[in-house]
Amino acid sequence: MRVLDFRVRQFLAVLAAATCAACAGTPTGTPLQSNAVAAAPSVAVGDTWTYRVRDAFTGLDRGTQRHRVADVAGDRIVMAVTREDGKDESWVYDRGWNWLRHPAHGRHAFDYTSPYPAFAFPLAPGGTWFGRSTATDPETGMRFPLTVRGTVLGWERIRVPAGEFDALKVKRVVFFEYQEYSVRGRSEIVEYEWYAPAVKQAVRREGTAVFFSFFYGDGNTGGLHRAQFSGEGGKGGWAKDDWLISELTAYTVR
Repeated sequence: MRVLDFRVRQFLAVLAAATCAACAGTPTGTPLQSNAVAAAPSVAVGDTWTYRVRDAFTGLDRGTQRHRVADVAGDRIVMAVTREDGKDESWVYDRGWNWLRHPAHGRHAFDYTSPYPAFAFPLAPGGTWFGRSTATDPETGMRFPLTVRGTVLGWERIRVPAGEFDALKVKRVVFFEYQEYSVRGRSEIVEYEWYAPAVKQAVRREGTAVFFSFFYGDGNTGGLHRAQFSGEGGKGGWAKDDWLISELTAYTVR
């Protein structure tokens, strides 16, 4: 009886060890632990994130961007963005990574009268938000309204050049009333970000868009390929904008 009890205990110990090993191999914050919540990050001057950017639609490499926190004051984060093409910029966020000065998809940087609602911390699977803002073009002073609808799709384990991370996948649908006279009209944008709490930033970003093109009216393509255009000659129509993907290659956070 004592021998049987010993063997039972031995079997249970082995089973428990195997179970713990399996648990240890389960990534934190995956769909198996889908109730995990990501709080707003606390960033510091000197934190950096480096991304490689490419246009998946055209296959063109957009080069490397290095983002460095240059200042944190009050409710603002100032980011110095160093680009491989030499077009360095300064982007501004609130403490929840919502945009105060930031490029729109495929466009240059705009100033936002109220923060562009990129996130709504704390992030939890199934969370949603809706927001409005107005983008001001600093070059012309023109203002363009936009709306953003965000959804937290859930946790994923994602591998990028900087490593493997547990991240919350966020989707945003954006209607941007940007107008460029006789060239382009409203843009409809879909943005995805994989936000990794360990990195305090997104480890991958992906954005696609369509915009109303006024070209083809006189046979002028404006540089668009016909594969990018859905309209008929003389009528204008919807054209595909850049399909941009950014992946984290290196980072330093405190």
